[in-house]
Amino acid sequence: MYQKNIKENNENKIFEYVFNSNHNFVINEVAEKMDMSFPTVKRIITFFLEKNIIVEEEKVGSGVGRKAREYSFNDFFCHSVGVQISEEKIKLILTNAKGIVIKKHSKTIQKGSISITDALMEELEFFLSRLSKSVFKSIIGIGISVPGIVNEEEKFIEFNSKNKTDISIIEKIKKRFDIPVLVENESNLSAIAEAFLSENSLLSNFTALTINNYVGISSFTREKNQNDFHFKAGRMHHMIVNSEGKVCDCGSKGCWGEYVSNQALVEEFHKVFKKIKKYENIFQDEYLKTKEGKKMLDEYIKYLAIGIKNLLFFSNPEKLIISGKICHQQKYIKQKLLEEIYNDHIFYRGKETIIFSSFEENSSLIGAAIFPIVDSLF
Repeated sequence: MYQKNIKENNENKIFEYVFNSNHNFVINEVAEKMDMSFPTVKRIITFFLEKNIIVEEEKVGSGVGRKAREYSFNDFFCHSVGVQISEEKIKLILTNAKGIVIKKHSKTIQKGSISITDALMEELEFFLSRLSKSVFKSIIGIGISVPGIVNEEEKFIEFNSKNKTDISIIEKIKKRFDIPVLVENESNLSAIAEAFLSENSLLSNFTALTINNYVGISSFTREKNQNDFHFKAGRMHHMIVNSEGKVCDCGSKGCWGEYVSNQALVEEFHKVFKKIKKYENIFQDEYLKTKEGKKMLDEYIKYLAIGIKNLLFFSNPEKLIISGKICHQQKYIKQKLLEEIYNDHIFYRGKETIIFSSFEENSSLIGAAIFPIVDSLF
């Protein structure tokens, strides 16, 4: 479990305040909000100006007399790189300090042609070599999202139940580019994106459910009256929902991921409609309005609801935030899913608990990019 104890020094408190400010501010405002003395805040603001973390705006006020200096957060005082790895593709983005994507790149990996770690090094080399020197120098870190777990004790990174790599790849990347590197589970990074960049940033606890070719969750908690937060990923792909069901590559029968992952849905539709080879191909009237198509989608929604019910009973989150390509298909799925979950329900909260991420399938990628900033500056 990752746990972040927010630094309690005044610099970090004020950094968090100006990072979250969506408006210009003056020293008096910060001093009042932070319950600090004017000289203390002025010293820190001066330091932030020197570091280019904030910039000075035009003076405010009207009439005669001295006008207060107004400041704003500099979204471009640093940059960060986010990487998302799956078995078939590597995606990379460059963001500014507020997670706004400036540059992106993706590369499809041909199965068996190259190892994931070799492909990762190649694509990082390609991506970073095309940045200007000034931008490269301003990179605060590289965040890498992986579908499985990162096991610090056993020193391995899991891509799936059968594909692991030595954690030493992190040190190789650090040494090659002289940039800090963080590797984390994709659901945990989706939670980071939601907690720091979305309208869900004020939640004290929520569950992030990522549905890709691998299905995972992250339970995120922000301590009340404190800035500390922690999150922990769960391997929900292998939660049993049908003990006599499909055989998973982990060896068990009826794993949730065998029914609700993107690949599982593609495989089901491909059995009947041979033209369907990609997730996006499924959601067309020529397939979904057929008897077979309706039945398969209803079955998918049924199993998705079973798993989500278990999550709601287990953790009772303020929100359960779903991310992945499924976010693009809400008009086909959302209403039926909510009806399946909340029909005669006994949950403490209602349908408003289930929401779809505004980051869609890019939540973990954006979370990967913002993670080095959160980890080092908050």
